[in-house]
Amino acid sequence: MSDLANEEKIKADLEKEFHGAVSNAVVQRRNRVWLDAEAARLPEILAWLKARGLNHLATVTGFDEGENLGASYHITDTKILVTVKVKTPRAEPTLPSVLASFPGALSYERELEDMLGIKIAGLPAGRRYPLPDDFPTGQYPLRKDWKFVPPAGETEAK
Repeated sequence: MSDLANEEKIKADLEKEFHGAVSNAVVQRRNRVWLDAEAARLPEILAWLKARGLNHLATVTGFDEGENLGASYHITDTKILVTVKVKTPRAEPTLPSVLASFPGALSYERELEDMLGIKIAGLPAGRRYPLPDDFPTGQYPLRKDWKFVPPAGETEAK
């Protein structure tokens, strides 16, 4: 029996259950599984992982890959960590909310909207996070091409 039997089983089960929606699944090393997933299936995939005991959303990491924006969802049972990477086109970036399975994702999803401009479908209305409410709309500080534009009448501090 392989030292990576649990990890290989999670990988194989994901590929079987979500055939066509999961790709590039790989066991990186002991206790680590990485995969790419179709954004539309993200809530379903995370709910499936949670039902199998991976019930802790450790963090969500947003990214800018040029033509695509996206996020990596890091799900764990405190032993095995599964990273589910989803992408969305930069031109109209939208990802579905995972709050139904992971209510603790609220601040992560607000951060994706605030810092990268990724619209989270199903995210309830609320305050901005982490940027202040008066931060200029349409400016997303974690995008690689972001340049600070001071509000009219102000100049940048030197």
